[in-house]
Amino acid sequence: MIPIASNVFSQPSLRFSIKKIVTCAAMVFARRRQVLARAGLVMPILLAAILLLFPPSAAHAADADTAAPPKKKKVVLIAGVKSHGPVGNGIHDYPWSVKLLKVMLEHSNVADQLDVEFHLDGWPQDASTLNDADTIMVISDGRDGDKYQEAPHFRSAVRTELIARQIKRGCGFITFHFSTFGPDSRANESWDWTGGYFDWEENGKRKWYSAITTLEAEVQPGSPKHQVLRGVKPFKIKEEFYYNIRFRPQDKSLAPIWSVADLPGRSRDGRVVAWAKQRAGGGRGFGTTAGHFYVNWKNPDFRKTVLNALVWTAGADVPAEGVEAPFYTHEEITAALAAANNTTSKAVTPKPAAPKTASVRVLILTGAQYPGHLWQKTTPAILDALAAEPRIEADVSENIEDLATERISKYDTLIVNYCNWKAPGLSDAAKAGFLKYLRAGGGVCFIHFSNGAFHFSLPEAGDSDWPEYRKICRRVWNHQGKSGHDRYGLFTVEIADPVHPITAGMKPFETRDELYFRQAGDLPIRVLARAKSKVIGQWAPMAFVYEYESARVFQTVLGHDAQSLRTPEVAGLVRRAALWTAHALGEEHPAAKE
Repeated sequence: MIPIASNVFSQPSLRFSIKKIVTCAAMVFARRRQVLARAGLVMPILLAAILLLFPPSAAHAADADTAAPPKKKKVVLIAGVKSHGPVGNGIHDYPWSVKLLKVMLEHSNVADQLDVEFHLDGWPQDASTLNDADTIMVISDGRDGDKYQEAPHFRSAVRTELIARQIKRGCGFITFHFSTFGPDSRANESWDWTGGYFDWEENGKRKWYSAITTLEAEVQPGSPKHQVLRGVKPFKIKEEFYYNIRFRPQDKSLAPIWSVADLPGRSRDGRVVAWAKQRAGGGRGFGTTAGHFYVNWKNPDFRKTVLNALVWTAGADVPAEGVEAPFYTHEEITAALAAANNTTSKAVTPKPAAPKTASVRVLILTGAQYPGHLWQKTTPAILDALAAEPRIEADVSENIEDLATERISKYDTLIVNYCNWKAPGLSDAAKAGFLKYLRAGGGVCFIHFSNGAFHFSLPEAGDSDWPEYRKICRRVWNHQGKSGHDRYGLFTVEIADPVHPITAGMKPFETRDELYFRQAGDLPIRVLARAKSKVIGQWAPMAFVYEYESARVFQTVLGHDAQSLRTPEVAGLVRRAALWTAHALGEEHPAAKE
């Protein structure tokens, strides 16, 4: 009888009649409610009528037709500005890391569950995009005493409060490598949001509780049954590990994810380098101190752990085998983002203002000079030359001892417009800092009389002599030798190397300058431009390049004053040299390597 009734009552005309019957019955029930209620008949009769009108099979079919697809989880990735050396050295490469994560997630076995966006320069242009994020990941620097800046989420009270609101509603939160650094004043936030932080201070002074070491070691899963470790096996990597992380004592909401036995950490949790937190009030956090070297994304277990953590903190279930996604090259990442018409963010409409295009950071070192060379006038001319290239962002330091600080590590190339005429030489720390920067691949450009610095022949500065400088700056002014220059005036500069990226397409040009000749040095150089001296009747190199260990070096003896530096061709040489030394200028013609 039940199948027959189902078929009969599925006819529209009969359904309409039944509706009339039920309506009438309801009126009767209303008049006799007390009687029927005593008999317990009201609800059974009404329920029977409803079931006749809307059979279970029909109701289920309607639900299936109208059910909305599950809402995707929104993942927001925030990258700080790259630090620790020039673009391309594979260290603290935050922008490429968030781009890679986006492409991996969007081509993974959980792609249909996620909506991923990334933001560069340390914070979204429109921070309201965080208000519906399911998880937020910050990959950036953090403050270490007077070095660097606070991680973006601790940069201001406004930002910290904004993130706190997201945490309160259950949003996930992830810190990665340097962004795990936090001040003690924000310990509770760090513990509540992700579970732990790198403790660098004591009473506001730089005194590490946590520690850092770089080594190649095996990484062991700390909680093998945790979702973040699904599909992850023990693996070996070379990494700059932070350890002795500050965790809240007896925090039962924490689970160790990675542990490195070779680290000299304190007992209990000093060797933990990744952890996960299940917040009591809802929401999930994750942190890892790994991530110094970009190449580690190629390790399948490294990247799977981080991808799992993104999915898990977003409130989704991690697949039994973990999140599967291959590593992508820079070219593949760029192509994937371009194909999706998405090079910045998937969910945020860019503001109408012109986008920031600076990608090469340059620091001009100046502040002292021979009285005949006024750095106060030549430095602005160099800045003007660089300003014509939108990719370049330039700063000026008037303290040569900045070479001893970590400040220089955030620049892709240095321009030296300095000579210690009657001034002290470099401190040992500045020498060491300069060499460290160059060995890490940082570029350098020497302008005009900067080649006379730190030389034994320099008047009243002989004790500043630094022999290594003559290997870094290969043609130097020797006051005790045959170095000299033509009288300041007009002369023609010939292009000696028309295929090098710096001089490609350039024509001979006239400039008003000092024509330096017989600069001391015999290490090999590649001459880009030359001029013929009227004094000695010989050609002298005006601009040339070479390499010092891992660094690209450009040197020009042009640039006596602001007028000469504002000669369009000289300005172009300086501008293109800044790009080339920063590895941001196109490849040279194949003939250039012959």
